Amino acid sequence: MLKTTLIKCVLGAAVATAFAMPVSSYAQTGAATMNTPAASALNKADQNIVADMARANMAEIEAGKLALTNTQNAQVISFGQQMIDDHTKALNDVTQLAQTKGVTLPTEPDSKHKAMAAKLSKLKDDAFDKAYMAQAGVGDHKAVHAALKKFETQAKDPDVKALAAKMLPTVEQHLHSATSMAGGKGGAKGSKAPLTGEANDHTSPAGAAHGAGHGAAKVGAKTPAPAAGVKPPVVGEANEQNAGKR
Repeated sequence: MLKTTLIKCVLGAAVATAFAMPVSSYAQTGAATMNTPAASALNKADQNIVADMARANMAEIEAGKLALTNTQNAQVISFGQQMIDDHTKALNDVTQLAQTKGVTLPTEPDSKHKAMAAKLSKLKDDAFDKAYMAQAGVGDHKAVHAALKKFETQAKDPDVKALAAKMLPTVEQHLHSATSMAGGKGGAKGSKAPLTGEANDHTSPAGAAHGAGHGAAKVGAKTPAPAAGVKPPVVGEANEQNAGKR
C-alpha cells in the first residue's frame, strides 16, 4: 500500500513537471515576441523610401479632398477626385509592401504638406484653384516624379524598385494634366481667368504680333533699298525718304 502511494506521488510530480516546463517556456517566448518588434526585411534606406512613398500619396489624397469642398470649378473637382482615387490605390500598394517587408509606415503627411493643406483649407474658388493646381498639382507631382525615378535607381530591394516603377506612369499623367490645367482656363461656370493668372500677351497670336511689330515694320512688308550714298534710316525713326527729299 505504501509502495503504491509512493509510485503515484512520483508519477504525479513527473507529469506536473512535464506540463509546467512548456508553459513556462511559452510564457517567456511570448513575452519576448510581444516586446521585440519584427525585424524589417529592408535596409534603412529602402525603409525610408517606402515611408516617403506613403507620405507622398497621403498628401495628395488630403489635398484632393479639399478640392471637393473648396471650389466650384468642375475641372478642379474632377482632378481632385482623380487624385483621391489614384493615390489611394497607390497607398494600398505601399501598405501591402510595407506589411510584407516589416516596415512601419507613417500615419500622416510630413509637416510641409500638413502646412500646405492648412493654407489651402482657408482658400475658396479661384484663389483655391490657382494655389491647389500650382502646389499640389504641378509642384508636388514634379517632386514626386523626380523622387520615384531616384527611388527606382537607388533602392536595393527589387520589390521596392518595382513599386516605384509602377507608380511613375500615373504620377507622370497627373503632372501632364495639372500642367495643362494650370496654363489653361478653369471649367467653372462664369470663370474667365486662367487658373494661374492672366494670359501672357507674348504667347498669344495678338501678343506675339504686338511684340514682334512694336517699333518695326509689319512682317512681310518690303522696305525699299536706300539710294547710293544715302544712309539707311534707323529702325523706329521717321523714314525721310517716304516723307520727302531733304
